[in-house]
Amino acid sequence: MVTVPKPSSTYASDTRAWYDQRSEQWARKHNPDIYWKELRNEFEQLIGPNKRILDVGCGTGRDSFHFVNDGYRVVGIDFSKGMLEEARKYVPKADLFEMDMLCITLPIASFDGVWCCASLLHVKKSEARDVVLEMKRALKRDGIICVVVKEGEGEKFGPEKDGSERFFSYYTQDTLRSLLEGNGFKTIRARIIAPNPNYRWVCLIAQKL
Repeated sequence: MVTVPKPSSTYASDTRAWYDQRSEQWARKHNPDIYWKELRNEFEQLIGPNKRILDVGCGTGRDSFHFVNDGYRVVGIDFSKGMLEEARKYVPKADLFEMDMLCITLPIASFDGVWCCASLLHVKKSEARDVVLEMKRALKRDGIICVVVKEGEGEKFGPEKDGSERFFSYYTQDTLRSLLEGNGFKTIRARIIAPNPNYRWVCLIAQKL
């Protein structure tokens, strides 16, 4: 297993602890697929069948599960041990590693697609470029990346119903596009997914140049 040191920054340590403490309930609530099927299908069509996918911030394995069932070879990374424990039960055929997306210690140019759904949003904007470059390094030439973040501006600790807090960075479609296009990608498709009135997801699929 590839492991990483405990994050030095308070916001990252707090985020990891938040997920470690709630991994079982998170799996029960989020592993049943709700509204990502269409986006996953679009991503799969662009990378082609029987390819290698890196699931960055795989959590409890929701998307890795579907990719494996669709015939893909999947590697998932997450920095929460608790989430990975649930993912290993849910997706035993995926290769899952404890790893920080700021330091992806996997072979260079070894993946046809990188899926980063609701993960980059837990990274400070000052570090987002470093994550994008790490994902780019893992991708083969002309590889496809899909990034999903919450729509908005700025970054903050957001309150949860149980009184806890999680750190979030928010993006508009333009700021996410600029982040990727400014670091070696070209946008293929962009869309907004709005599951409820409280928030909207910015979804961008791009290709490595």
